[in-house]
Amino acid sequence: MGDFRVTYGEHALVFSVSYRENLAGKLRIHVQPDQRVIVDAPPQTPITDIKQAVLKRARWIRNQLAKLETAHRYALHRQYVSGETHWYLGKRYLLKVRESGRDANIVKLLGRQLVVTIPDRKALFVKQALNDWYRARALQVFERRLAVLCPDLKWVRTMPEWQLRPMKKQWGSCSPKGRLSLNPMLVKAPRQCIDYVVIHELCHMKHHNHSEAYYALLSRQLPDWRERKQRLDNLAERILS
Repeated sequence: MGDFRVTYGEHALVFSVSYRENLAGKLRIHVQPDQRVIVDAPPQTPITDIKQAVLKRARWIRNQLAKLETAHRYALHRQYVSGETHWYLGKRYLLKVRESGRDANIVKLLGRQLVVTIPDRKALFVKQALNDWYRARALQVFERRLAVLCPDLKWVRTMPEWQLRPMKKQWGSCSPKGRLSLNPMLVKAPRQCIDYVVIHELCHMKHHNHSEAYYALLSRQLPDWRERKQRLDNLAERILS
């Protein structure tokens, strides 16, 4: 993978190229939540052809980058104090921090509030209590979604091994042996987005690449995956901040 650039009006578009097998001559352009532009291309594709493809999609790329920049600009730095907004399953909840004399952390959803009762209100301790709560919820939610989704996928014969793994730039991954890793912060996203990530990784159990065959399989299982991915990408800055 290398870095290249093209000029679009007064702007320089910087992008990386990832050469992948079995793309049947087609290029795929992705704008990642961290504002990286990545082009998937078949091996031996001339860089001139890739640059031309990027220029053809330059307006779309600029629009996506602008949306991400706006989201980044307005993302709040978390201070873990009462009144902040925190996410769970695609809904926003007001954080309420309560101090307790008991030597225990308790996190509960009460109406539209996420209530943290903790011996010490320091941000570090509130953050840890919330992360522990998100992790416990993620274990429950992902287990349920896997149990619902796996039976409909013919190539998944048994429930795959899976784990929670904090990741800064990925929602999930699938090892060559078919072990899934899911980002616990994904539990902040709507269920439709969670299902997209789970099915995306389960499809890698059959095609461990991003080939035409892989995307065809993903589209059969989840025809609206692009819309779900876009929704998740739009939420990424707020969910991960």
